[in-house]
Amino acid sequence: MKKTLLTLLLLLLALPAQAGDTLLIASGAGYKPVVDALADAYAKKSGATVERIYGNMGQVIGQAKTSGKVDLLIGEEGFLRAASLPLAESAALGRGRLVLAWPKGKDEPADLKSPAVARIAMPDPERAIYGKAAAQYLDASGLREPLKDKLLVVGTVPQVFTYLATGEVDAGFMNLTQALAAPDQIGGYREMDEKLYKPVSIACIRMENSPSPDAARTFAEFLGTDDARTIIAAHGL
Repeated sequence: MKKTLLTLLLLLLALPAQAGDTLLIASGAGYKPVVDALADAYAKKSGATVERIYGNMGQVIGQAKTSGKVDLLIGEEGFLRAASLPLAESAALGRGRLVLAWPKGKDEPADLKSPAVARIAMPDPERAIYGKAAAQYLDASGLREPLKDKLLVVGTVPQVFTYLATGEVDAGFMNLTQALAAPDQIGGYREMDEKLYKPVSIACIRMENSPSPDAARTFAEFLGTDDARTIIAAHGL
């Protein structure tokens, strides 16, 4: 009897989950705090399993193109729509904002050209939307050339945050959502002039080849609820 029950349990564990039981969201790493909060709230409300993968937008797009398992993408809508992906409808999350942050224990860097500011981290402009926004800001403000020898280009926003948290750089460009995620680990931040970089429209977009299209649509509908909008606003969107 025990052997029969064990065999049955092993067979059940080996069965694939039914479509709709599990949802896979691929998101830019800079939005991990808000996506985790939204996914957890949705899972608690619906009973669904919400899996997540994070990376720079180049990695996220690569996963979506090759895996065939991604249901929803979260990131800058224009960037995603330009990536030759089979994308369906979208649900807006909000407007992303570029900030300059500095390490704990240091004063706000009033002048990035000052000798006191030796290293400035930024995400990769080719792969991360806030790297692109930072590059646009540097170009529009005329700071690209004066700061070229100070810039440390890394893969993602969380990597910038790590460099700041460990005090290995004097400043770093990231999104407001990341800066709000763990304010006790950085010294502070200031928002960059939005006129100096292109608008960052963050959206949740369903893949046309989503393995769980009904669940993906339901999650997108959840994003419009009061509970979800409260979470989104609290994370700087």
